[in-house]
Amino acid sequence: MSQDKIIDSLCYVPTLEVMTDLIVSLPPQMARYLKDVFGPRIAPLMGMKAEELYRLKISLSPGELARKLRPALEPLTMDAGDFIGQLDDMSVEKAVIFNLDETSVSGIQGLPNDYFANLVQAWPERFVGFAGIDPSSPMAAVREIRRCYDLGLRGVALRPFIFGLPPTHAKMYPIYAACVELDIPIWFHLSINYSTNTMEVERPIHLDVVAQDFPELKMIAGHGGWPWVAELVAVAWRNPNIYIDIASYMPKYLSMPGSGCFSGRPGFSWDSRFGSWPTVWKNCP
Repeated sequence: MSQDKIIDSLCYVPTLEVMTDLIVSLPPQMARYLKDVFGPRIAPLMGMKAEELYRLKISLSPGELARKLRPALEPLTMDAGDFIGQLDDMSVEKAVIFNLDETSVSGIQGLPNDYFANLVQAWPERFVGFAGIDPSSPMAAVREIRRCYDLGLRGVALRPFIFGLPPTHAKMYPIYAACVELDIPIWFHLSINYSTNTMEVERPIHLDVVAQDFPELKMIAGHGGWPWVAELVAVAWRNPNIYIDIASYMPKYLSMPGSGCFSGRPGFSWDSRFGSWPTVWKNCP
């Protein structure tokens, strides 16, 4: 193992169940991802074109789609034990695995949080689990957060854009209170999206308001806030409880002038080093 601590802070465990779920439970509002974003890279590995994968997604029921895709996905997956070996090979000390619950807006039931809790229970020294939470029913969300905490999950994850709710919406506030009570962080998707929903609800300025109302709440701004990087940096400078991950950024863009990423933006330092997906930045005092 490397002497440096490497933590993959936004990790997919590439089991057959997870990889199938990523496509099957993808909300219909995000089907374009399979044609224009992830599809061109993933579909050829499955022996098809991105357009074909997209058409399967929009034409088949979730059950039919799962049955269709599993044989093509199986050679690309591994069981969790083998994945632990891969983490060892890459000197990754811990991986943050996460779920999303978007059933109320997608109409598709994805993997339960229990699946990820079981992985954490099997490898507690290697996985940290974040529960997928649906803010549309706040008290049900609070109960699920507490249930998942008892199962060993230690964070919450959600994508505001898919619900059409900014982080300042009243439905979010009971979730924040539960996270503070349990001393666990919340991860937000906070960047461009390619869905049929607006991007506006994910402007970083919303976190500034939440940080003032919940100074004890640890918030992770996912995907670096692009294209509002300067706004996010300003919000993080103001609020010591806001962290930034740069999941999905290609490293070459981080130092490229004019990329709109973090090049030339002073005042940040590495809080830790991270693995295959993102890095979390912590604002300096």
